[in-house]
Amino acid sequence: MSSSPKSREIIFETIRCGDSLKISAIDMATGIEVSIIAPPQADESYTQTIAARKLEVKLRKKAGIEPEKSLDDPDDPGHDILA
Repeated sequence: MSSSPKSREIIFETIRCGDSLKISAIDMATGIEVSIIAPPQADESYTQTIAARKLEVKLRKKAGIEPEKSLDDPDDPGHDILA
């Protein structure tokens, strides 16, 4: 398996918490986990993409590598979602 975060195996877990969904992304190689909260009507593939990006940022920071894009980049489709 390549060390690139984009080629990592990630599992997702979605749990309904009241009026929200908690989406967790777990990197299988390291066991590192991140979570986001989304409205229950949110598109599953979109929320998984956001959770995977958050996981990628965490893995890059842990490795001492700067993230590829700024989280404040208006061209990033997830820039307006707080995670």
